[in-house]
Amino acid sequence: MIASRKPHILVDGREFVAGSRTGIGRFLEGLLDAARHRHPEWRFTVAMRKDCALPGSLRGRVEVLYLPHVPELSWPRLARGFDLFLSPYPKLPWRRLPCPAIHTVHDVLYLTHPAYRGNRLRVLAGRARLRRALRQASLTWFDSRASRKACESLARAPHGLVRFPAIDARFTPGEEDATKGSPYFLFVGNGLPHKNLDVLLDAIRGVAARLVCVGVRDAAPFQARLDAETAGRVTFQGPVTDDELVGLYRGAVALLLPSTAEGFGYPPLEAMACGAPAVVSDIPVLRETTGDAAMSCPPHDAPAWREAMRVMLDADERARWRERGLAWVAGMRAPEGWRAHIEDMEALMDVGGAA
Repeated sequence: MIASRKPHILVDGREFVAGSRTGIGRFLEGLLDAARHRHPEWRFTVAMRKDCALPGSLRGRVEVLYLPHVPELSWPRLARGFDLFLSPYPKLPWRRLPCPAIHTVHDVLYLTHPAYRGNRLRVLAGRARLRRALRQASLTWFDSRASRKACESLARAPHGLVRFPAIDARFTPGEEDATKGSPYFLFVGNGLPHKNLDVLLDAIRGVAARLVCVGVRDAAPFQARLDAETAGRVTFQGPVTDDELVGLYRGAVALLLPSTAEGFGYPPLEAMACGAPAVVSDIPVLRETTGDAAMSCPPHDAPAWREAMRVMLDADERARWRERGLAWVAGMRAPEGWRAHIEDMEALMDVGGAA
């Protein structure tokens, strides 16, 4: 029982790359913010590379430790004296750590998806590392049952729990009437192959609305696919701030997520929290994380996506889906939505919860 001193947690913060905003980074920022809110007495040391930067919400609330050039060999030494090691990745250092460890499996696309898994040797090495991490971890968090199932097809996960990440509290509804003026549908994602953006470029044809794509890393291949009809109605934006993203969600007719694979899928839940309906791919993970609160379409069926967009342009239909979405996310908002994660941390460190 940790009673004579404050619990001290070491965090792998390499995802906080300056100028980059990723789903894993969003997960880690939200969890640390909620843990500090619930337990202001806890100490967090975030280990980062020199090219990293703490998100604004964590500055002054956590300590920073800059990592050596090759951190993998240094983690066991760095973790001495800590009560818990927290990793947002599905991996842990090769050498066993001197304290309990939690790691997170968001997805295993890097081992299963043809576009990312590389050659056979890389897959075998990745599977070996995943299996070792699962054995070493005191606890594994899975973002969804689907991510756990995908992981278990590669390696046994004896200490795993499914924990949905929470939605940042800044994602709240607005009063915009998205079907008036110049309506637009919103895509939020990096544009990598599993995001399946191409289907939307086909589906937008014949729809009386624009398509705004946010966060696409390399828009050039997609822009090359546009023709005279779609070029003026499809726009691409790079990374945006969370405040800008809230405004985009609130003003959208609907959020479109045609992914062929995900570990969780933040955008449809963030959109629902802002009062925008969501249309998602009919794949197991998105059925799990959005329930019956989102309209679904087969991932590669462009006519189905086109019809879904036309349905969402009807104000009454949109209002119905808006209410379903708001009801679905009501219990997922931060900080309360992180309660189960924090209780897991309390149990591993053998400390009491908040009074």
